[in-house]
Amino acid sequence: MTGAVPPCPACRQERFVPAVVAGPCTIWRCVGCGLGQTIPPPSEANGREHFAEDPAYLAQAYRQQKDRWWHRFTEAPLDLLQAAGAGPGLRLLDVGCNLGYLVAAARQRGYEASGLDGSPAAVAFGRERLGLNLTCARLETALVEPSSQDIVVLNHVLEHLPDPAGTLIRIREWLRPGGFLLVSLPNFASPIARLAGIKWAGLVPTQHIWHFTPAALIQMVTTTRFTQVRWRTRMLTYSPHGMAEWIKWGTRWVLEVAGRADNLLLVARMRREDAA
Repeated sequence: MTGAVPPCPACRQERFVPAVVAGPCTIWRCVGCGLGQTIPPPSEANGREHFAEDPAYLAQAYRQQKDRWWHRFTEAPLDLLQAAGAGPGLRLLDVGCNLGYLVAAARQRGYEASGLDGSPAAVAFGRERLGLNLTCARLETALVEPSSQDIVVLNHVLEHLPDPAGTLIRIREWLRPGGFLLVSLPNFASPIARLAGIKWAGLVPTQHIWHFTPAALIQMVTTTRFTQVRWRTRMLTYSPHGMAEWIKWGTRWVLEVAGRADNLLLVARMRREDAA
């Protein structure tokens, strides 16, 4: 298909094929890098998600028991950061931080961690219940000093935003020369995503505009002048109960080892020569 879908923002390919039909919308896959795009775009994306202004939803999320997967969701990105050489003591800004769980985990590891989110309800909750340094602002209007951050995190955020490449360019302004970018999001190239289709937990067509593959994310990151890219995959969701569930968990673990699990994590660095 050409014409009805804008060119791929990762590789500029103009040919797409239908990948998943999700009610009134279709996920179109770029034949070049595999990036998926929800057409028409979801109404809940870009800060309009139903939970953004619902204190009761946030309070319920806070009360939920935190299982092993939940801890991996916040700890695995930090593990990759440290493996890339971005250790404790650095200034870390989590953009789209929600309640601030990753900010809390980073602070416990010794980072100078803060968060940014467009939801007043989420920011208020994180400040009051978790005692975190959170600021309520949208990414495009946030007052962040240029070259003030060592690390900027986008943990399951980039897929919600209409201009992901523009977002990465904006974030470059905030990073010091050689600073680190960390992106985590669902892996549209995983066999789990392909086999599960509309039932895949990472699809969320009501909120996700984009559905990234490793190739698409790497292309976008390097095109926006980041370098030293490294990535890995982890299970997106899974808390096994019973023998059959543990067998499924084993399959997902094998995909992790093979780099094909359904949660994609990537770290890159701002090029030192791009400093102002």
